[in-house]
Amino acid sequence: MNNYNKVKIDFSLKREIFFVIVGAIVGAIVFVIPKAIFEVVMGMPYYLSWIVFGHVIGVYSSNVIVAGIGIHMLTAISIGVVVGIFLYKTGILNISKPSNGIIYGIFAGTTVFIIFFIPVYQFVITPQTINTIHKMTQNEQEKIEYELSSQLPTVLIGSLVTHLIFGITVGLVSSTLSIKFGTRYRCAKCGISFGRIDSYQKHAELIHGTKPIELKRIVILGGGFAGIKILQQLQKEFQDNIDVDITIVSRDNFFLFTPMLPEVAASAIETRHIITPIRSFCKRARFFEAYVDSINLQKKQVSIRYNIGKQSIPLNDRVKVLKYDYLVLALGGETNFFDIESASKNAFTIKTIGDALLLRDHVINMLEQADMEYENIELQKRLMTFVVVGGGFSGIETVGELNDFVRDSVKQYYHNIDIKYIKIILINSGSRILPEVSDDLSEFTLNKLEKNGVQIILNKRVKEIDENYVLLNDEERIWSNTVIWAGGVKPNIIISSLNCEHDKSGKIITNENLKVNGYTSIFALGDCAFIIDPNTGKPYPPTAQHALRAAKIASNNIINEICSKKNKKKEELVFNYKTKGMMALIGKRNGVGLVFGHKIQGFIGWLFWRLYYWGNLPTTERKLRVMLDWFIDLFFKRDITRIKTRTEHAEK
Repeated sequence: MNNYNKVKIDFSLKREIFFVIVGAIVGAIVFVIPKAIFEVVMGMPYYLSWIVFGHVIGVYSSNVIVAGIGIHMLTAISIGVVVGIFLYKTGILNISKPSNGIIYGIFAGTTVFIIFFIPVYQFVITPQTINTIHKMTQNEQEKIEYELSSQLPTVLIGSLVTHLIFGITVGLVSSTLSIKFGTRYRCAKCGISFGRIDSYQKHAELIHGTKPIELKRIVILGGGFAGIKILQQLQKEFQDNIDVDITIVSRDNFFLFTPMLPEVAASAIETRHIITPIRSFCKRARFFEAYVDSINLQKKQVSIRYNIGKQSIPLNDRVKVLKYDYLVLALGGETNFFDIESASKNAFTIKTIGDALLLRDHVINMLEQADMEYENIELQKRLMTFVVVGGGFSGIETVGELNDFVRDSVKQYYHNIDIKYIKIILINSGSRILPEVSDDLSEFTLNKLEKNGVQIILNKRVKEIDENYVLLNDEERIWSNTVIWAGGVKPNIIISSLNCEHDKSGKIITNENLKVNGYTSIFALGDCAFIIDPNTGKPYPPTAQHALRAAKIASNNIINEICSKKNKKKEELVFNYKTKGMMALIGKRNGVGLVFGHKIQGFIGWLFWRLYYWGNLPTTERKLRVMLDWFIDLFFKRDITRIKTRTEHAEK
């Protein structure tokens, strides 16, 4: 069986027809230009056709030109749809090739001219044009008719040209949209897809044929901000480059928009609205949901581990080996408990979507329990004490959202709880919170949080976390069943154990080109990389904005190296990024930040935070869903529904 026949086509008639509609709209607009020029050359007003079209549909008011243009646009769209459906249904032409788009355009323009324009011009437009010119000039109709008939060959030639321009515009626009956003041609053997049918055919011939060519293999480890951004950059460049193979590996099958995690934990945003399937990004790449088991830098291969079956039983683990020519390390980090073993066992974290869901359900559970323990005040106080450890951005945003959620929920639903028993406590080892911002913004944040009811403890460290209390380094004991750890990040064991240069925390040290020191084809970025800022001499902070900029530099360097095999090698790009700003939400529609050197606070800070992060959500669908969540949150109460897990039910 021919390999070409094994292609799997992701096709939607509605989507493709939409592309033709867009093309027809653009074509109708472009049509106006040569049409106006032609009529001026013929000695007629450039707006004559629109007046005639308006008169044809019975409009004789001052809006006649608008009506004429409107019927022109509607006719163009209708024609585009009809021709598009005909081509797709009959399979005559596949417009995922630009050359086919031009052929389609010539076919559409010629068809419209012969089947539609000539009879309509002869029996509808010409009589109406005679009447219109007669009313405008008071010339005799016979004379006007004679002049129009004598100009018929010129009119037909001019109209054919304008219709061909219309058709080719429709074809090129719809072809471009189809290649970029439409039909995908997926290879059934290796799972990658192409926007153009001819690219897939070359792939089938040169990769799966009798003499396969050698591939340049790029493996991306990590599906966070850095990993997804570099994937998008590489796919954009190598969409139709068949000798480049791209693979991305992530332990989760989704990209998580981490800045909005605290809002998920506080029921302000629905869980799935800040996660996007990684496969939706993989237009030209393969995706594996798996854990990285080991990385052999000398052999240039990565072992990934995944589980088979219903239960996560170690005996069911499978290992797959991926070979690479270029490796991108963007595995992020894990929570750093600073060797406090009791913290890792008893504290909640706020790093994954699972953390946010677990924390949300636990907080609601504490509210339910405290509402029933209205006779035992001491127990109710302990249940209503929530402790957040860490005064950085994550800790501040978490404590702000938690404070709003708990207090609003008690006020609205839990009437057996006295609001004076609620204690939201933030513990920070430093002398001030938000050390990344200026002193006055830090002080503003502290004052706002305290005004909203948050108790802030500075210059103290957590020594131990029990199920029922937190012990500080001065032996102070805080009774609480809820401790949230937001105190730091460290690389995972896979990263810290690699045979390369590390900093004291285990992060991989890179050079200015984001290459791992000692290796020419391995790049590290994001939370697992130690990258020096040449402007300050300090390491870049592990934030999304730095990960996104680093991904752009790393992907460009990979592209330059691969393309240098065919062209002159370009100079490697250097990562030199000046931080645009830092922002944090602090609850009650308040925020603080430093944006392009300007300090913002209060409602303006909150608004800037939302606009910036909303704009960086990965898809239009997610933007709309989050916007709707925020709108609902303005007018309705927070959701306190708690869905128990199977484990909780089994324990009953």
